[in-house]
Amino acid sequence: MIDCKSCSTPSGHASIIKFEGGIKVGILGRISPSSFSEWHAFGIISDNKKEHMMLAGAVGDFTKSLVTNPPSHLLVRQVHFVGLPYLITMYDRVLLVATGSGICVFLSFLLQPCKADVCLLWVTKNVQKNFGNNHDTAVLGRPHMLEMSIAAAKNWGAKVVIVTNNPEGSRDVVDACKGAGIPAFGPIWDS
Repeated sequence: MIDCKSCSTPSGHASIIKFEGGIKVGILGRISPSSFSEWHAFGIISDNKKEHMMLAGAVGDFTKSLVTNPPSHLLVRQVHFVGLPYLITMYDRVLLVATGSGICVFLSFLLQPCKADVCLLWVTKNVQKNFGNNHDTAVLGRPHMLEMSIAAAKNWGAKVVIVTNNPEGSRDVVDACKGAGIPAFGPIWDS
């Protein structure tokens, strides 16, 4: 078990878990509430020096419990692995599509120099409440992610679309982009 430096809940939709020690940017970490339960992977945001943090959207039982009952300790796998954003380095022009807390997967990677030209399409609601001042894409109702992703990819001239969304949303955006002749990748929701 590793002590959480802090676990804050800026809203009922997400928690921010901070740990001591910097970690190389662009990788994912895995945490678990106990050795008898499954491991959950999250993007790591780090200053690479003093601390690192994970942003966890409250979508399942475990992540909802992080919001309703923030832990003081978690099991943390010490071996980290590269995540979906590392595909960015394989292409010249990339469209990143994220919804809500899924932005965290890309944030750590976007903090480092990158040879690719990158465009970010981030759709979220209650931005000020959940993440601070910015644009709220849900003011006019739920946006049509498939159309927005294809249009943004074509307008940007993206060679690939990389998406983080819920399982259904990721699959739908990837399938729609591929149907439009645009290579696309999303997470494998196998855990």
